Amino acid sequence: MCIHIRSAEITEFSAAEAILNEGREYLRKQGLTQWQNGTGPTRAMVESDLTRREGYFLIANGEIRGYASLVTGEDEYYTRISNGQWEGAPGAAYISAHRMALAEAARGKGLAGLFMRALTAQAEALGYTDMRVDTHPKNIIMQRVILKAGFIYRGIVEFPFRDGVRWAYQRLSV
Repeated sequence: MCIHIRSAEITEFSAAEAILNEGREYLRKQGLTQWQNGTGPTRAMVESDLTRREGYFLIANGEIRGYASLVTGEDEYYTRISNGQWEGAPGAAYISAHRMALAEAARGKGLAGLFMRALTAQAEALGYTDMRVDTHPKNIIMQRVILKAGFIYRGIVEFPFRDGVRWAYQRLSV
């Protein structure tokens, strides 16, 4: 299988939205509250990703099969971490992976792990040695993907909505 990632174009908004909707439905079917009841990726978030050139597609055999964003700059919710701490120099620049989802047709093929590893490689290519990500405490599948990609659990971050507690992970490269 031939896979790679590429930057998503603003004209491809509908493809990104479709994948995120499939991801939202997948989480719902697992009984997870993550991305449910208006707490998931919004149109404005995805438009911002694409406008800022921070949205990426996973391409498998020439087909768009996943979407994620690599967001630069300080994440206000990551500044308040509890039950742990971020490692590295205080105030150092980092990049955050957000809104990662696979198309339904891509599930069960090991693509999530390949996608995450490709995103970490892209973060490094952009000059970042500190990458952060979070997920719902009950999202076991994503936790496995994150840990297999070399991230370490760092603590808890909380978003300002019902059931907004997330486990936070960090990957430092040298």
